[in-house]
Amino acid sequence: MLPRLLFSFVLIVLCSVFISSEVVAGEFAWNDDTEKAELTLTYDDKPVIRYMYAYDTSDDTRAHETYKVYHHVFGPDSGEQITKGPHGQYTHHRGMYVGWNKTRAGDKTYDFWHCKDGAHSRHAKVLKLEANDKSATMTTEIHWNAEDGKPVVKEERTVTVTAVELENGKSWQIDWSTKLASQMGDLILEGDRQHAGFQYRAAQAVAEAESARYVRPEGFPQEPDAHQVDDSGNPPRHIDLNWFAMTYPLGESQYTVEYFEAHGQPHPSLYSERPYGRFGAYYRTEVKADQPLEMKYRLFVSEGETPTQGQIQARYNAYVGQ
Repeated sequence: MLPRLLFSFVLIVLCSVFISSEVVAGEFAWNDDTEKAELTLTYDDKPVIRYMYAYDTSDDTRAHETYKVYHHVFGPDSGEQITKGPHGQYTHHRGMYVGWNKTRAGDKTYDFWHCKDGAHSRHAKVLKLEANDKSATMTTEIHWNAEDGKPVVKEERTVTVTAVELENGKSWQIDWSTKLASQMGDLILEGDRQHAGFQYRAAQAVAEAESARYVRPEGFPQEPDAHQVDDSGNPPRHIDLNWFAMTYPLGESQYTVEYFEAHGQPHPSLYSERPYGRFGAYYRTEVKADQPLEMKYRLFVSEGETPTQGQIQARYNAYVGQ
């Protein structure tokens, strides 16, 4: 009897702190539609993420739709697109993306967030594509160009997706790594938490319903509604959370995106969240001509019941080795 009771106790404990386990069935594959300039990762023939790399200046509409390189995300079970592209509320918010609205090089400032005055990000080349039954990786070079087409920054972006099982079923673990190398001497990256950094934007339907809700670590606001603050104060409010999560309904499903920030990045890190479905973090920093900035994050994208604060905290602890 005692061994059986002990086994049951251990099983309960393990389930209560469930972190993640790899999904063994299925196969990842990359599919490049060069005509549309869309590189799609599939898992068992259903889309997972889609790299949107078109650059088309043939007319004003296409130029607007293609001034930024970004990634769409798809539901782990539904296979439906759950992120926003161009147009809609705040057209420059698109999928998973990175940028600063004030990128300073000498006496010039470039806006790679709104992509104004000809500033734009443009796909240069694919450096690596790998896929197997457990995970898939892509590395691309992206140029943050001035109006004349000359790069201000060269970005090396690596995105790795692993299929994992969470409490609510099959999920995507997305590891995002960006390396920013200046092409114009020393740079200053600044702006504010609403217009800079690495961020995620949910589909337009979330904005129309203002249905995004949030989960945060202990010690920070616990209300599910978006905690909206500006950058005032010394230090500013709502900083250095390490992680937070956004959950939102879309179609027949509930989706949750957990956002983890790796250790070793500039501080303070100012966190931003909005009821219309954009969230992420930003910091002000310098990029030396001979020292690229490295940014690292992990997202978990799941479908179904929203994970608890404790479950998300356990995954974050595993991510940073705590």
